[in-house]
This record gives sequence, structure tokens and C-alpha cells, in this order.
Amino acid sequence: MNVSSLKKNLRPLSLVDSIYQTVLEAIVSGQLPHGSELNSVSLAKQLEVSRTPLREALRLLERDGLVQQEGNHKARVAEFSADDIREIYEVRLQLEAASAELAAKRILPDVLSALRSETDALNQHTGDVDWSEKAIAFDLRFHDAIATASGNKRLKDEIHRYRLLVRSFCVMTGRQATLQQALNEHIVILDGLATGRPAAARKAMADHINSRLKEVLSRMTVTNNVPASK
Repeated sequence: MNVSSLKKNLRPLSLVDSIYQTVLEAIVSGQLPHGSELNSVSLAKQLEVSRTPLREALRLLERDGLVQQEGNHKARVAEFSADDIREIYEVRLQLEAASAELAAKRILPDVLSALRSETDALNQHTGDVDWSEKAIAFDLRFHDAIATASGNKRLKDEIHRYRLLVRSFCVMTGRQATLQQALNEHIVILDGLATGRPAAARKAMADHINSRLKEVLSRMTVTNNVPASK
């Protein structure tokens, strides 16, 4: 496991939060692959922190489903079977479809306008070298904006938790064609929100989540990165 470049990513948050964010980003980027061991001694040395805040950060990652603690007190990056992935996306579908339905009644015009502007800008600059990176970043903002617009903080927090679980899948499937398809699905969701039709917004979001699930399962099967169903 090579984590020698992790320390440069530490940010001026609380120490535990900074460690959490750094290890999370390493998991999401694939620098710490699914199933890899998280050696607390090695990690603490690389990050130049003590093992106490590191253990607390790993507990937070375990809470969010990204780390698994084993009986011998070792920690590993969580591994997801095909069934695990389906279950995660099924929960996402329920949460985010409900969020879109509520947002259709509550989202502010300036929020819609900002999302539409970003969507248009991405569509107009598909040839940019960093287009895929921008599209992934927009995807995070898009879903967060709708969760916020739902007006339900508990719902938003749960959506955030489950989106942490799928961030690495989004990066792994981040081919331009896939991201363009997702962007087109975002446009359909925005149309439902803009017309103030909760049922249309809910369906568009549900269709989007189902489409992303199919893409993730297809991609991970091809690359043999997903264990067989339990």
C-alpha cells in the first residue's frame, strides 16, 4: 500500500476531520483500493499524526460504511459485492427520489438557474482536457443542491452518507460518454424541478439512479473489481 503522498492533502480542519477527508479521498480515488489493509502504524507515520486521532477517523469511516474493522483489530477498505452495490443504490433511489419530490415544491429559482447554467457550460465545453473532472465535481454539487432544496436536514444527511459510499464508483465509471449520459439525465431532473411537478422530478431522479446502478455493475463486472453476489 503506497500512501506516501497522503500527507500533502491534509487540510486545516480539526485533526480528526482532516485525517478522515484525506483517507476518504484516497479511497475514492482508488489510491487505497477496496479490500486493502489500513495499517494504523504505517498510516500514522505517513500522515505524521498520532494513532489516537487516526483511530477516531477510521471509526468515522467505518460508520459511513467505507472501512471495515476485523476481529483482530485490523481495518480494511470496505469491499462491495454486487448485492451490496444494489442495496446501496436501492437506498439511494428511495432517499434521492423523495428529495427531488420535495425539492420540486421548494427549490429556489436562483438555485435552479445556477444548476442550469453549469449544465449548459459543461455541454458547451465537452472538449476540455479536464471535462470529466469538472463533470464529476458538478455531479456532487447537483445532488447536494437538490438534497438541500428538499428542506429536510435529516434526509440531506442520509443522502450525503450514501453518496460517500458511491463516490469511488462515480470516479471508476468516469468515462466521458458515461458522464455525458448522466448529465443528460440531470437535465431531465432539472426540467421536472423547473415545472414544479413533484411526480415528474421523483421519476426523473429514480430513473437516473437506476441508470447509474446499471452502469456501475456493468463497469465493475468488466474490470473484475466486484465480488460475486453473496
